[in-house]
Amino acid sequence: MTVEWTSEGHLHVEDPVMLVAFEGWNDAADVATGTLEHLALNWEAREIAEIGGDDFFDYLDQRPIVRHSGGVSRSVEWPRIVVSVCRPDGFAHDVLLVRGPEPALRWRRFAAEFVDLVDTLEVSQVVLLGAYLADVPHTRPVPLTGAAFNRQRVGGMDVEGSDYEGPTGMTGVLQQLLTEAGVPALSLWAGVPHYVASPPNPRGTEAMLSWLSEQLGMAVPIDMLRAQSRTWTEKVDAAAGEDEDLSDYIRSLEERVDEAAPDIGVDPEPDRGRASDGETMPLVDGDAIAAEFEKFLRGDRGERGDQDGG
Repeated sequence: MTVEWTSEGHLHVEDPVMLVAFEGWNDAADVATGTLEHLALNWEAREIAEIGGDDFFDYLDQRPIVRHSGGVSRSVEWPRIVVSVCRPDGFAHDVLLVRGPEPALRWRRFAAEFVDLVDTLEVSQVVLLGAYLADVPHTRPVPLTGAAFNRQRVGGMDVEGSDYEGPTGMTGVLQQLLTEAGVPALSLWAGVPHYVASPPNPRGTEAMLSWLSEQLGMAVPIDMLRAQSRTWTEKVDAAAGEDEDLSDYIRSLEERVDEAAPDIGVDPEPDRGRASDGETMPLVDGDAIAAEFEKFLRGDRGERGDQDGG
């Protein structure tokens, strides 16, 4: 693994806890990486290393970023995974934040060397964060599911234990390899409404931060994020109120979630388009809905009459 240390601080981290989030497939609405960005900002995290290089990234898929100023070339920024360190007030451990694009190449090598890095830094616990699109309404608590290194720890996570089987990302690979290596590793997943998938989703980030605060005993400032969550919910409510089919669909999702209470969490791969009682849910075009929401939340949505041709 091409780890480039930018600080000698890695030599002095104290019994660190590591939080990990990858952009892309594992990160619906940027909820997971948004969680780490919030922590990095509020805890004044200091970058100590980066993981990059040609071995793990496909530049046709994860293109470098070029920057110009007044016609003059300034820089090219290559895809990289950043490792930063911080110490929350009143917390007995250093916290390592690992975030960046999900590797596109040589997964087995990356994962094995990542486990070696965890061992080198003497990490006491790893928490892997992810988010998925699901048939869940934005009007109900964000469903959280999790996995851990043993059944007892899953029971202590206070979320629904995941029974998911299917395609996975680097998050799932690392969960298994870290567990096999004897490293206490947890994964936490947030369900994001598929009909409003564009980032950001402050409610999802708020739910993850609240869980981290309670489970790890870390004081996390989220007052501003709560205000952003309220504003986001109001905007989505307003958009949904303009579309009768979508409003009916959301009500059907609400009924299904309410009937399933008090279960915690939602199946990451639900039977899309069916209500829990077996009756057909209102059918909607998910891509069209997402496009309408994105336009509405950007504030450039046209008049309804123009869209309907009236």
